[in-house]
Parts: sequence; structure tokens; C-alpha cells
Amino acid sequence: MALQTITLSVLIASPGDTASERDLVEDVIRSWNSDHTLRRKVHMLPLRWELDAVPMMGRNDAQQEINEQFADAADIVIAVFNSRLGKATARAASGTAEEILRARERGAVVHVFFSEGSVPRDHDPDQLKALKEFRLEMQEYGLTGTYVSPDDLVTKVRRSLERDAYDLSDLSHDDAEAPASVSGAILRSTYLFDREPVTDNRGRVKMKSVRERLRVENLGDTVAEDVELELRSAAEGEAPIAFGDMTASSILPRSHVDFPVAATGLGFALQGTVVHRWTEAGEAHEEEQTISWT
Repeated sequence: MALQTITLSVLIASPGDTASERDLVEDVIRSWNSDHTLRRKVHMLPLRWELDAVPMMGRNDAQQEINEQFADAADIVIAVFNSRLGKATARAASGTAEEILRARERGAVVHVFFSEGSVPRDHDPDQLKALKEFRLEMQEYGLTGTYVSPDDLVTKVRRSLERDAYDLSDLSHDDAEAPASVSGAILRSTYLFDREPVTDNRGRVKMKSVRERLRVENLGDTVAEDVELELRSAAEGEAPIAFGDMTASSILPRSHVDFPVAATGLGFALQGTVVHRWTEAGEAHEEEQTISWT
């Protein structure tokens, strides 16, 4: 029997110096589909103008064609910047900026990530300046994201898409043949901490991470019972230390449980994996999630 799914289109928007980042984001989308489409009945369709745009002559300029084919229709936009903003258009500071602004104006979900890595030695100073100005502008609209490495970008994009998938799949579908909305427990973890000033033995004030915790949310509509967590490091370094059992008798829908952990300091890995295990109506479930401990 054919599988009915909700399809969410995801536009990957970025300037020309982020080809590798675009590949990573597309890989994240395809990995998400592999892990979740069959069970959740939600499929994400990656869109890239350089691969999917249909050539058109005579109607609009090139960027306007990209807008009409992608930016004005995508459910989700993921924008990634490194050291360039891109070439200006007739309507915005760059083509990528135009796609972001148009998507935002029509109420689409937009995630914007800026690199915090080292700037390439051959960077264009004017482009870097324009990018910094645009970043300040974006911060006025809401929260922007950053990434320090490819692994960090993968982790944060995956986290964003996981939430989008379940939020957007709850939107109204008037078509009688539309698939039913997602059901079941959906466990997702986020590393949280607070910052407090501390004074070292030389009298210098520094900020220290305190009250570190792993927040496990149930984004689904079913109670997750007999919850067990396992923390693993994904690279060199140790996994975070858990204070007490990483278990919960249940996590109700749209609620969360916090588990105290220690994840900062020498020897700890920057990225890792959280293995979620739980039961629903006596049936065992297990899912892994890559997570950033920064």
C-alpha cells in the first residue's frame, strides 16, 4: 500500500562560499527522512536553486525566478553564512538575504546560521563587513544561530528540523485525503546552562557555566513511559557526567524533564549522542540524537 505523508519543502539558501555547508544541510535532511518518514509520516524535500531551478527567460531577473520557484513557496528556509553575504540584487543586500526576507514576510519558518569559525585568509573585507551588518539586522528580527564546525552545524540544523517537522505537521490540512497528523511520543534533548560571574585567584572576573542540565522534551501527543537515556561522546573526549539515574517513569506530551549533567571543562567532547529509550503501550522504542555540548 502506498505511504501517505505530509511533505515539507526545505530551501537551503546560502552564498557561493558555503557549498560544503549546503551539502551538509541536505545530508541532514535526507538522514532525518531515513530515520523518521516511515514512522512519523512526514517527509522533508530539500530544495537547492543550483540543482532544482527551472531555467526561464524574459519574465524576471534570475533572483526573482529563484524567489518564485523556491523562496515564495518553501515551508522552511535554512540559510547559512560563512564570510560572504553575496551579490546585491535590485531589491536586497544579496540574493540569499532577499530569500530570507521574503520567506519571513510571508510567515515561513526561517533559520539563519552564521559561522563563528576562523575567517579564510583570502576573504573579501567588503563582503565580510556587509555580512556583519546584515547579521545585526537579522538579530533585530529574532534569534539567529551560530556554528563553529561542520559537526556543530549538523547538530543545530537537525535540532531545528526536528522541531519544525512536528510543529508544521500539526497545521490544518483541509484535503480529505491528507494524511493524519503525527502521533506518538517524540523525545528530543537540549543541553542548557546558566552563566554566572566568578572571580579567579588573580581577581579577574570570568563567566562560568552553572546549573548544567539536559532537558528532554516530549514533542509528541503520547506519554513516553519508562524513559532511559544514554550519553555518548561523538568524537575525541569524554561524554558528559550524569548526576544520578538518567531515567524517568514518564514524560507527558508537550512537557519536559531536566537531568543534571556536567559537560564543560577539560576532557569533555564538544559533540555527542543522546540515546532515548522508552515505551508506548508496552512497545519499546529507541532513537539517537546528535547533540552539541556548547
